[in-house]
Amino acid sequence: MPRPRLCLALLAASATVATACGSASHHKVVAAPALTPAAVSPTPTTSPDLCPLTGVAAKPGQQIDRAPLAVKIDNIDLARPQSGVDKADVVIEELVEGGLTRLMAIFQCDGASNLGPIRSARTSDADMLALLHGSVFGYSGANPAALPPVRAHGNTVLIPFDSLPQYFHRLSSRPAPHNVFSDTETILKAGLARRKNLTAPKPLFSYGDLGTTATPATSVSMSWPDASAAWRWNGTSWLRTQNGTPDVLTSGARVKADNVIVMQIHIAGTGIRDVAGNASPLDVTIGSGKAWVFRDGSVVAGTWHRAAIRSALTFVDAAGTAIALHPGRTWIELLPRPRLPKIS
Repeated sequence: MPRPRLCLALLAASATVATACGSASHHKVVAAPALTPAAVSPTPTTSPDLCPLTGVAAKPGQQIDRAPLAVKIDNIDLARPQSGVDKADVVIEELVEGGLTRLMAIFQCDGASNLGPIRSARTSDADMLALLHGSVFGYSGANPAALPPVRAHGNTVLIPFDSLPQYFHRLSSRPAPHNVFSDTETILKAGLARRKNLTAPKPLFSYGDLGTTATPATSVSMSWPDASAAWRWNGTSWLRTQNGTPDVLTSGARVKADNVIVMQIHIAGTGIRDVAGNASPLDVTIGSGKAWVFRDGSVVAGTWHRAAIRSALTFVDAAGTAIALHPGRTWIELLPRPRLPKIS
């Protein structure tokens, strides 16, 4: 069955201005206008003894001052099971062509000795990478028009399989293109060899006790045009389901998280199409929108704010108070408007 074609109009201020969908692609990079948030949230902070992206004390051998590594991971059914996603500090699920989704796994304190399947970069990656203020980015393939924003916004060292295959390998047991794998140490070393001055990122979140505005929630589900995901609280963690089946890794372990954040976002066009003719969307993460933060079997409804490309991404409740996360691993689900999560 052909994938649905996606070409949505620009609905909000974005870090990138793109042409309308068409066979030719052109992408102009401009600074996003500053937006005034409805509520003010303090800049996330954490102790120098804690991992900046999880708020958890570093384990022996982990380096809290290490530069971050972001890697694009395939998550369609043909690409599963995946490997190494459970070691990421932060994972972001974004909309791509044909109504499908793809993951950006971000590693800082922890690492994965087997990571994949690794897939292609997208324009939407640019503004999420900018949150790290300097990182290494591993991926396999990209439309050339998608890369200028990535280079311009994030102070990012690009390590692509296409031009640097020595840092990756293919598994004969999997069909291409879902068979490109590597490990975090190899990709990170390749990036640091090219830019030695990369340092640890600033904390992305605030951590603390569960807020007074939290309400009980044991499950949340959401859908995109041709994909779905759900999370269920088991008493200690949120367990993930993808497209109606348990999301299980090659190790047999279930994908899980300590926090799940659902951000309702606008979608814009990029003017880029894939080989099947599907329009490549832009997930707009500059501005503001509804947000739901799930932790400890509860949910806090609020708003996300990000004034500009260089600004922090903050989450506040209805009173304008910063929403604190539970220390640990966090998944961010970018859900296109007007879709809403189903919470129970």
